Amino acid sequence: MAFRGTCSTGVVQAGRQRLRVAWTHAGIAFLDPERRGLRLAIEKRIRMRLKEAPVPRLIRDSLYALARGAPDIDVPIDLSWARDYERDVLLAARSIRWGETRPYSWLAREARRPLAVRAAASVIARNPLWFLVPWHRVIYKDGRATRPGRGGPPQYKEELLARERKKPGTRAAAVPSRRKG
Repeated sequence: MAFRGTCSTGVVQAGRQRLRVAWTHAGIAFLDPERRGLRLAIEKRIRMRLKEAPVPRLIRDSLYALARGAPDIDVPIDLSWARDYERDVLLAARSIRWGETRPYSWLAREARRPLAVRAAASVIARNPLWFLVPWHRVIYKDGRATRPGRGGPPQYKEELLARERKKPGTRAAAVPSRRKG
């Protein structure tokens, strides 16, 4: 039998959303809106056993601040579950500054596989840290945020980008609820 690590999990209210968070001693490993069957999906995705625990105050406060639109919250994340390329793509996406965008081809280059643009897009699409890794800042080379007719409502990514483009000092709109597509 192979060793499986353990990860703590709990639910936190972040703005209008109830989020199921999974974390280790290194940081947040997974989060998504709370729903039935999510615990099993988390265990499968990060290949760790989950144990219920109170969410630490640092994580609660950080997620709440992010939900309110705070731009510079640096929350530690744990990517020990990720394959090398997944980790490289997620870290590259995380390096995109607030209010800026980068094309998928840039993301693939930053992850040291410039020809793997579709693979980079797939990693971002399956990003289990969507609230912390700015998937919405990755756009098409021609400047479009989304492909017409694909997935969830195309305005979601654009809403997040518009929120980030507001001038400093103006109140940012709350993060809209994540829509499954």
